[in-house]
Amino acid sequence: MHIPRHQFGAAYNRLKRSSSATVPSVLILTSLDVDSLCACRMLTRLLKSDYIPHKLHPVAGYQDLAKANKEFIATNDDLKFLVLLGVGGLVDIAELLELRSGVECWVIESRRPWNLQNIFAGPGGEGYGVVSKAGQPPEEGGVICWDDGDVSDFLQPEEQAYKELIEMQAEVGDIDDWDSEGDEDEEFAENRRRNGAYVEESEDTPSSTNSRKRRSSSDDEDDDDEEEDGYSDDDRGQRKRIRSGSSTPDSSPHAYSNLIHIHGPGATATTTAGTNTSLTLPTTAPTSAPSLRWQRKTFVQLRRKHNKTLTDYYATGSTYGEPISSLIFSLASDLGREDNDLLWLAIVGWEGQQMYGRHMHSFSGDQTLTSVSARSIGVWGILRDEVRRLNPPSVTGGANTGHLSSNSSLFTRATTAEDYSLRLSPEFRFLLIRHWSLYDSMLHSPYLASKLHLWSEHGRKRLHKLLATMGTSLQQCNQKYVYMDMDLKRGLRDKLEVYKGRYGLEEIVREGVVKCWGWNGCLSAGDVAVIVGCLLEVGRSGRRRNQAFERLPSRGGQRGSRRGYIHTPVRADQACTPPSALTKLALWLAEAIREQELEKGASKSRGMPLVVAALNEARGCYIIVGTGVGNVEGWNKEGRKVADDATNTKKKKKKEKLKKKKKKKGADDDDDEEEEEEEEEEEDDDEDSDSDSDDEDDNGGRKVLGRNRFGIAFQEVANETAARVRIDSFEACVVEVRKEDLGGFLEGLSMKDIIA
Repeated sequence: MHIPRHQFGAAYNRLKRSSSATVPSVLILTSLDVDSLCACRMLTRLLKSDYIPHKLHPVAGYQDLAKANKEFIATNDDLKFLVLLGVGGLVDIAELLELRSGVECWVIESRRPWNLQNIFAGPGGEGYGVVSKAGQPPEEGGVICWDDGDVSDFLQPEEQAYKELIEMQAEVGDIDDWDSEGDEDEEFAENRRRNGAYVEESEDTPSSTNSRKRRSSSDDEDDDDEEEDGYSDDDRGQRKRIRSGSSTPDSSPHAYSNLIHIHGPGATATTTAGTNTSLTLPTTAPTSAPSLRWQRKTFVQLRRKHNKTLTDYYATGSTYGEPISSLIFSLASDLGREDNDLLWLAIVGWEGQQMYGRHMHSFSGDQTLTSVSARSIGVWGILRDEVRRLNPPSVTGGANTGHLSSNSSLFTRATTAEDYSLRLSPEFRFLLIRHWSLYDSMLHSPYLASKLHLWSEHGRKRLHKLLATMGTSLQQCNQKYVYMDMDLKRGLRDKLEVYKGRYGLEEIVREGVVKCWGWNGCLSAGDVAVIVGCLLEVGRSGRRRNQAFERLPSRGGQRGSRRGYIHTPVRADQACTPPSALTKLALWLAEAIREQELEKGASKSRGMPLVVAALNEARGCYIIVGTGVGNVEGWNKEGRKVADDATNTKKKKKKEKLKKKKKKKGADDDDDEEEEEEEEEEEDDDEDSDSDSDDEDDNGGRKVLGRNRFGIAFQEVANETAARVRIDSFEACVVEVRKEDLGGFLEGLSMKDIIA
């Protein structure tokens, strides 16, 4: 089941009432990414302020989650609340974890698509979970997903289909044998009578007599009847019974028969059971009940329709919702405990999501791999308003100057020793500019690298030309930014604004947030996200987890942190083996290819799917990451509304044209035949142009940008080929393949349709 945003505080208060004060009854499992670590830091601070004992354990993949299940969940009798941060949104938690009765599991996840079993099933993973009118779930525990608005606003068709399938299964039980058994009508009627259905026919009714006549007819007539009903031998052979709780690692993850959901690596499938409710079918005539064969046909058609709705939802690919650090900040706001420290962590989490290209799905036709979607901009706007609210400008011009300063230079130091405020500051698309020199920061910027082609000698000459055009010498640029000439720093933004159009650097300056720690220094949220991400990518697994968590400082936590910034040489191939580092490389390559296509004359390039593989010599396998910006059929209300509006506008224009032609036709009666021929030709041209515009226009609403279908393709190739594949990452687009099987795996992947 799921709870809306305005009930986060009620759920936390229930945790306070039910938790134990002597033993840790709350277990937090967090994934290893910047957003999840920020959310974990925020949640643990709230728990500590309420003196709630809790345990914290990081998990890197599904294998770590299985180990945590055995060590901390299955054998823990004191456990009452399980909090999953960035874990479990794509799998059936009730099936994967051994949750005792009464244990409440919170799933706070930004990855999409949701596993519908988690958000719509009742306690224990069975039936249909109904949230009360107040939005508060029942007290018996179960899996509870925190909704950022996707479920309540966009998943009404999927919710209705899920509910109807549960009711159908409770109504008639297992219906997979109806097509093969001869006494299908008796079985259907018996199931209907046992579950209290409204139709019950005796042997004297005309419909039952007709049924007996049909069963006693010849085999050819039976075959004809079945073909008329939409059944054939091929259809019966394709429909296989899937019993509840069965597990087939080689099965297709999206071949749904009843209600099949992906359960992590290996594409485990289960069939859900539901509550015992009745389903009323439509009748053709109000005076007589329909025949059993007609009811069965209608029933199966409805079942196929609802199964297709769920299958289409999963087949759209993976995307991301609101950062979970933003959801935890919403919880703090609901409790009235928001402050600068929690807001700072929420902003760092948002920056971490943008750094890895995890944008919220958008309907903008101009969205690319590095662009920020409209929904992400909306979240950023809320966080920016909170910065202004919690840090109002001081009348005397003191420390709390929360608004953007009038000068265009970067904010690098606090005003007083007690300044711990957040400030809005202009941010250049350079890397760690406050800590490096201007030249090094521009040279290592992913944004400038794709725009100026800095990997080549010609690209570096363009960078030198840009600096010379701005009137900045290389000697000054190689100085550390904090020691550069003040006039140069003040005029840097204005000079970039003047010359950015010449080099295609329209987004070179953006709005950012910095946090002050008194005289200890200031850090920007983007720099902290980069540093924490690098700590998660490099070093030993256990040590880098602790370092990354400790590098998210609150007040006074800045002391001693600079000792972690050590220049350690790392081989290029080893640096790309972590999935997160390989993802950043893939995003940069995709954007660089897109920029090259634009320079060659492409009118509109939005990026193509890209697969990047890195060899892990120690393990003898390749880490494969797939990134893509494709056009996928939309499934939400906003996209459908845009499509309907566009269609209605085109229809109105067609009607207006036809009216004008009819008026003109009435005035010129002598040229009737020529007018009719011209109208037919023009109507055909209009239809062709409309279809072409629908194909080219990605703003039509039915097409959604930003979805990644590589997770589906990876699982299909793994099931179809003999390649030894390991799917352990929480990211669906990351897979490990043995070194010897890479060729066959990529060959099978090339046959898949990544862009729908």
